[in-house]
Amino acid sequence: MLRNIMIFLMFLICTFIGYFIGENYKRRSIHLKEMQKALLLLNNEILYSNTPLPNALFEIGNKVSEPISFIFIEMASILEEGNISSVYESFEIAYEKNKDNISLNKDDYKIINDFFKTLGNSGVTGQERIFSLALDNIDINYKEAKKLEKENIKLYRTLGLSIGAMLAIFFI
Repeated sequence: MLRNIMIFLMFLICTFIGYFIGENYKRRSIHLKEMQKALLLLNNEILYSNTPLPNALFEIGNKVSEPISFIFIEMASILEEGNISSVYESFEIAYEKNKDNISLNKDDYKIINDFFKTLGNSGVTGQERIFSLALDNIDINYKEAKKLEKENIKLYRTLGLSIGAMLAIFFI
């Protein structure tokens, strides 16, 4: 009886691990889409509404979903305090606090990092180009993430289930 329960638990654990690994691919595409939405909203707030940056970041943090919202709200509070001299530094601090909850790879991070390095360093026309470039790059990465999600979610779920079944059969 105990042996059968242990075999069943091993099967469930392997299946869960497969589902968990597959979900990481799904989370990356969701977080990229939310970041794209946030940058588009930031573009509208800054270029068309002329909202001050801390207020715009706070508003965007309230409009997008977690964990991306945490970054923008944290950036807004850091900029409001006035202890930091640039938007880039506030992004670095906010991202470091929340990076465990965000499923972005190094390339995604580099695009967003470069965007915040250049934010506020040029005129309106330059800002539009910077927003456009960042949004295009994030869109390219989003499409890649969706493709990887499609390929790998099913693969890892099936692999986890298969390994669990194989181990269960082996121990029976």
